[in-house]
Amino acid sequence: MRVSILTVLAFLAIWEIAPRAGLVDATYTSQPSHVIAAGFEIVSTSGFLHDVYISLSEFVIGFALAVALGVPLGLLLGRFPVLRYLLDPPIMAIYATPHLALLPIVVVWLGIGMQSKIALVFIGGFIPILVNSMAGVRAVERSWVVAARSFCAGEWGVFTKVILPASLPSVILGIRLGVSRGVLGVVVGEMYQSQAGLGNEIMRYGSEFRTDYLLFDVVLVSLFGFAAASAVRALEERLWTAAK
Repeated sequence: MRVSILTVLAFLAIWEIAPRAGLVDATYTSQPSHVIAAGFEIVSTSGFLHDVYISLSEFVIGFALAVALGVPLGLLLGRFPVLRYLLDPPIMAIYATPHLALLPIVVVWLGIGMQSKIALVFIGGFIPILVNSMAGVRAVERSWVVAARSFCAGEWGVFTKVILPASLPSVILGIRLGVSRGVLGVVVGEMYQSQAGLGNEIMRYGSEFRTDYLLFDVVLVSLFGFAAASAVRALEERLWTAAK
């Protein structure tokens, strides 16, 4: 932990000193002090909270739908091979397709409002959650299922008492991976075509070469993604502790 803090402090010090020493052009790199000053100015504007609310709403709605549909469908696909063989090809095709390729189609279908950003968050989070949930079920030891059946456990009992607990680490891993792709989806969607949100502000500041303001919004989005992933990791560790 101390090493990580020292590394961050060293990076910030070099970032601050290099433009002052003329080693790099501050127009393109800015400096931590300038970014912080720009951050205070951005936060004090009337539209900042509105942009944060829009981006946060799009992410929460889209990711909640991804978890609500991805986890149960992934568990079903992992449990029933016939269903998996039917749906696996289109799922893998979508998984391999970049967000940028799907973005114009989503915008044409749903417009430039919140619906298209929610859809991108859903697509970005849904596939990793589904794939990892499915993999978690398939990785369950066959001997555990046989042992449960030998004690007269029914299909539902095997699923709830053996398969679900054993696949839970993979499910949580899928959710953690889905968080980063969901954040990417909302930011890219807002950058491509939007009237509000942090992604829209990032694109505007970039086009105006306002590096200080641009970097503050980028850092803000990065901190949110880090906080969300850390929250999922904390939940994972808590579940592991409870299981022990």
